[in-house]
Amino acid sequence: MFSNHDGLHYDYTDHFEAPIATADDRTPEQWARAVFEDAPGPLRGLFASSFRYGLGLRLGPRSSPEHVLGWEIIDRKPDSITVESRSWFLTSRLVFRAQGSRLTQSTLVHYDKRIARVLWPPVSILHRQIVPWLLRRAARGSRR
Repeated sequence: MFSNHDGLHYDYTDHFEAPIATADDRTPEQWARAVFEDAPGPLRGLFASSFRYGLGLRLGPRSSPEHVLGWEIIDRKPDSITVESRSWFLTSRLVFRAQGSRLTQSTLVHYDKRIARVLWPPVSILHRQIVPWLLRRAARGSRR
């Protein structure tokens, strides 16, 4: 489903979607920002500390237009945006798409070190609970 020009294979993938109003013309980047940056403050703080300290992800400046909640924007297309962050043991990409009446977010994780096979699965349980909720919340929210 995702073009992979760098030869990276993914050890974990998931895909979530939420319905959106067809009249909502936000770009995929605006949707990505709505999902993560418009999340409730305590949850944003939990994300930042979990990403940085739990997973060791190297995050950029949260205020940068080239980052979404610290994740580097590595690809922008009219119908999608891809953000990436790396740690010492894994590489994670998030792909947001807004097409018609659906907002989707896919997570692609590559295990750079064997320890990721132990560390990511417990984190993925929480991830699979929070991301769909965030997508639905952003889809229900008003446009900034």
